[in-house]
Amino acid sequence: MKLFFLSSIFFVSSLAYSQVKIMTFSEAESKRLSIKTLDSLYPGSKKFFDGSANTYFKSEQAFLLNVNSQARKHSNKKDNGTLWSRFYVSKEGRFDYFLYSFEGKVSEESKTRILDSLRNYLDNYRFPVKITAAHSFHQFINIGVIRQLPKGRHVISTLEEAVATTRPDTVKVLALNQLELKEVPDVIYKFTEMKELNLGGNELKNVNLDLTRLPKLKHVWLNNNQLTNNSLTFTENKNLRILNIQNNRFTDVPAAVQACKRLSSLWLGYNKLTQLNDDSFQGLRRLRDINLYSCDLSTLPQGVKKLRKLEVIDLYHNNLSELPSSIGQMRRLQQLALSNNQLNQLPTNLRKLRRLQAIYAHHNKLSSLPNLKRLRRLTILDINHNQFSTLPNFIGTLRVVEEIDVSYNNLSELPSQMPKLKRLKKLYLRQNPVTEDPMLLSRSKPIMEDLTQNKTDVSY
Repeated sequence: MKLFFLSSIFFVSSLAYSQVKIMTFSEAESKRLSIKTLDSLYPGSKKFFDGSANTYFKSEQAFLLNVNSQARKHSNKKDNGTLWSRFYVSKEGRFDYFLYSFEGKVSEESKTRILDSLRNYLDNYRFPVKITAAHSFHQFINIGVIRQLPKGRHVISTLEEAVATTRPDTVKVLALNQLELKEVPDVIYKFTEMKELNLGGNELKNVNLDLTRLPKLKHVWLNNNQLTNNSLTFTENKNLRILNIQNNRFTDVPAAVQACKRLSSLWLGYNKLTQLNDDSFQGLRRLRDINLYSCDLSTLPQGVKKLRKLEVIDLYHNNLSELPSSIGQMRRLQQLALSNNQLNQLPTNLRKLRRLQAIYAHHNKLSSLPNLKRLRRLTILDINHNQFSTLPNFIGTLRVVEEIDVSYNNLSELPSQMPKLKRLKKLYLRQNPVTEDPMLLSRSKPIMEDLTQNKTDVSY
């Protein structure tokens, strides 16, 4: 009983010790934990990790991207500031201290949400490389939606300036983004020579654009508003080429899109497209680029084949476990972005996509690939963070491939055909048994040396 009691105390104290200590820079100063003091305790010697520099810095970069994502996810669009942060890492790869200060306009509610989120993330994070010495690093994070404005003589960026101008015929870009607009101002129709209209980041719930009055308009931004399927309407037009309606409240491709007869790019990311179906792509045959990033998709309808001229499709960060076979009918496809899904396999008829230049399929559950030897234009194959134990022999037939990333898989050897890839510039092999196990590494070393002689940068 006594032993159990002592063990319990040890477990609880260890758990408490493992939690990151979060405080502002001024709070740290009051506790005699200034930056100067902490930096002396976390000196960051020249060699503070085991393994290659590329492996460590890639993991640190992924960590910082996640921190940025967490901060932005828990802020709101009225925030406009920065978070200055400093991280202190123990030699066990655990975060001991997180010092911070908010600057600019950030609500107290956002601050609480951001700090709670980061506390949980930092408490559970462990570096994927072995840390050998305590060290620190810092990061500046933008909070909220920072207003981005184009530069140039032909740009108007305020409503007051739009109303006051006496030369609307000289204006090419009207940037009325992030102005808390609740309706589209009529003054936009004053600018008949306008090519780009940005109404993103407002509070628009209804948008009805008469594009016959804006004959030169080619690019419309309506992202980060509150639009729904039936609250967006356009007059029929042949001038609009690019439409950004990301991060609204669409559940399907809005019917208004079909009024844009020559639309080439449609950005729909960050909408919950739960009603996407075979008819959703009707009337979009001229589309060359579609963004469906993070749309809660568990299936992609077979009707996607109607996008016959599509060159780029972005399906990052969804819940897809398979792709429709009809994707093999999209013969003009050049870039297929499938990363961060739940894919177990890719359709066999991908081999029909003869114009395909890039496949991004990292962070899935793939353990094999269909035969891609007919893809004579493929230059990028990114399949890192999957479940490959071997690479297919056809890999040596991809004669124009320039970059292959198979990091974070379960490879125990490299195909003997790889040195045939004379145009290969970068091969990433990090975190595979073939590079971690000395015996397996020795077997594949001759292949790596041949690649290096061919001026291929082999990273592991």
